[in-house]
Amino acid sequence: MDANNEDDSALASSSSSQRWESPGYETLRLLVPELDSSRYHKGQAGKIGVVGGCSEYTGAPYFAAMSALRMGADLAHVFCAEGAGQVIKSYSPELIVHPYLREGRKEVTVTVDGEAVHAVTYDEEAVFEAMERVTPWLHRMDALVVGPGLGRDPTMSEIAKRIIAFAHERDVPLVIDADGLRVLMEDQGLIREGHVVLTPNKAELDRFSAQIARSRGDPPPTTTVARARYVTSQLDGPVVVAKGEADIVALDVIVESTDGAAMPYRRHLVCDEPGSPRRCGGQGDVLAGAIAVFLAWATRSKEAECAVVRRLADMDADVDTDVEDLIAKAGEGPEFALHPSLASAVSVVAAYAGCLVTRVAARAAFGRKRRSMLATDVIEELGDTMQRLFPVYADEG
Repeated sequence: MDANNEDDSALASSSSSQRWESPGYETLRLLVPELDSSRYHKGQAGKIGVVGGCSEYTGAPYFAAMSALRMGADLAHVFCAEGAGQVIKSYSPELIVHPYLREGRKEVTVTVDGEAVHAVTYDEEAVFEAMERVTPWLHRMDALVVGPGLGRDPTMSEIAKRIIAFAHERDVPLVIDADGLRVLMEDQGLIREGHVVLTPNKAELDRFSAQIARSRGDPPPTTTVARARYVTSQLDGPVVVAKGEADIVALDVIVESTDGAAMPYRRHLVCDEPGSPRRCGGQGDVLAGAIAVFLAWATRSKEAECAVVRRLADMDADVDTDVEDLIAKAGEGPEFALHPSLASAVSVVAAYAGCLVTRVAARAAFGRKRRSMLATDVIEELGDTMQRLFPVYADEG
């Protein structure tokens, strides 16, 4: 174990960030809806939207959307660039593809210190037209994944930024990955606490935490857990999944107590379920799709969220009394408005569940394919993995 990992281990056990015990299957099972055709119709097991896919990158949104379907979501939509639509449609007839986004850029001249400077910006007309077509669909989504295959085109990036803002204002659960994280780095005020999960890999987490530290004049955090906690705290409480040998799922928010006092609420989970030693491209997209499904399921009703929150109280032996009061109120029933920080806590459990399922599926795929394992092999294992972990019928467990 290297020094940095030793630092991470020490911090993981530190009281400054309470490490929850990993949720048992009984807790995770609360996220998964029953399959009952007498009560549910098409779409109620989840409608997942994936925002991404440009002329260069068409595989990533496909992986995320197909993962959502294999997890058990009913419908998966892909909102992609016009040039990527036919390609993504050709991958699978199961996906609903909307090629409404636009790529493009405009050359502009701005004056800086009295000198003319040439710059590149987005095409406002193309952004407006794309949002006009996309917005009516966003209301129907139970969760959105933003970023897979988005690319760095300025017009695509601006559309993604506006979609994130639109969805977050309406509390549509969000998973932000890949180039979606870059968009967020450029406008850190886009999101706050609630049903938002960021999924950076090591390089992305390092860049993001360093950029925030520079902008605030803080010393940069030096360990993975510290970086994850720093990002979630400085952005006011999105959940951060720091992907790595073990996935760190972190939350650091300020909770307003029942008497109006501000209290820190710091928790993290470590998902160290063995996965695959092979790191092929696309596994992060699979994870993003899996987390989106669990987020959609966790937020399908206030009853579902409150059930998870009540279980969180059992996991949280050291919780502050005032926070405990909030949790107790949340558990009283669906008429209670869930505090945003508790919504974030539910998102921690959903993110952990996505990490667990993806790791088990990747391990199974590697067992079959070894060095030739691809992201599509992991996707094919998701259904069997869900059945093993969360059997449809009680007598199948």
